Amino acid sequence: MESLPVDPGGIQIMAPKGEFCILKTDPISAPAANILKQQMLSVGGECAVSRGASTCEIDTAPAILSGTKKQFLKLAESLEYQIFGLNRLSTEIRYFFADDFSITEMRIGGRHFDFKKKTAVMGVLNVTPDSFYDGGKHVQVTGAVKAALQMETDGADIIDIGGESTRPGAEPVDEKTELNRIIPVITGLRQKSNIPISIDTYKSAVAEKALEAGADMVNDISGLTFDPQLAEVIASHNAAACLMHIRGTPRNMQENPHYDNLIDEILNYLDAAVGRAVKAGLSRDQIIIDPGIGFGKTVADNYTILRYLKEFESLGQPILVGLSRKSLIGKLLDLPVDQRLPGSLAGLAVAINNGAAVIRVHDVRESRQAAAIADAIVGKQQI
Repeated sequence: MESLPVDPGGIQIMAPKGEFCILKTDPISAPAANILKQQMLSVGGECAVSRGASTCEIDTAPAILSGTKKQFLKLAESLEYQIFGLNRLSTEIRYFFADDFSITEMRIGGRHFDFKKKTAVMGVLNVTPDSFYDGGKHVQVTGAVKAALQMETDGADIIDIGGESTRPGAEPVDEKTELNRIIPVITGLRQKSNIPISIDTYKSAVAEKALEAGADMVNDISGLTFDPQLAEVIASHNAAACLMHIRGTPRNMQENPHYDNLIDEILNYLDAAVGRAVKAGLSRDQIIIDPGIGFGKTVADNYTILRYLKEFESLGQPILVGLSRKSLIGKLLDLPVDQRLPGSLAGLAVAINNGAAVIRVHDVRESRQAAAIADAIVGKQQI
């Protein structure tokens, strides 16, 4: 419209009519579903409800709404004084369409990130003997610090340090062992660099010591479910958090994982995780979400998540994707872990196109280059 050009006043009127959305509610009562359908049709949109809800043969069911932004805002107005919880839906619709709903900027440590302009690269540094790809490579402190500094030189924006393998089938390690692995590395790296440091742990005691040693962020594979004290520890240090979805534990997560509705179930899990973090004192601009590629999912599940990654934008949080050299690549291409770089780069490019704000990778230099191309294609990077 601007290129025609159209009068600015006309653009303001017409643009919202072109912003089309399809939204799905949580399960609502049958009476609420029927009222919702009537109200959405009255503003010119569409509302799909279960046949059983229409006849009140079932108690609750989700509804799927489709329409323009303008129609949704009219719907929110019409629901404001409705019963059966529809007034809450009115509030949620307004919140979803608010200008500040999506978190696109945040601080991690001393650095500011604007995910609209650049995808962040998180370099993986596992100081473990048994991680699936780099296990045993960085068990010496000096070598681990050197590797982290090389990642920074290669273009890493964050270094994610892990002291416990969470590969499928991995056994947990005790806090003392984990701390002995990570604290000297965090301390050594912090002495040489101001790069944001993430600690990959689900234990509150480990996170506490890591944050005291200089870490800026906690990357929790459990979405704050394994250790109920972890959220408070993160909040007390005013640190950032990445909250991931997992089904089960690393030891058993790949034992026939099953979902009735994959995307819905992960969304609900992550929504609850964000709620726990906010309740503990974190602000929304300190929280990243991760759908958990490879953590309690089949190969097909992993590709479905990547295909529908944009659905997770409905939570309003930056999305992290970690698929680097994982089995979804190896099983599809029948390749060992050391030959999975090309597949990893293809996957991360698609992830960025579908909404990823942060990519967690082993191969920083190559991934930084791939991300730059993907950023230019999606319009993040100015050419």
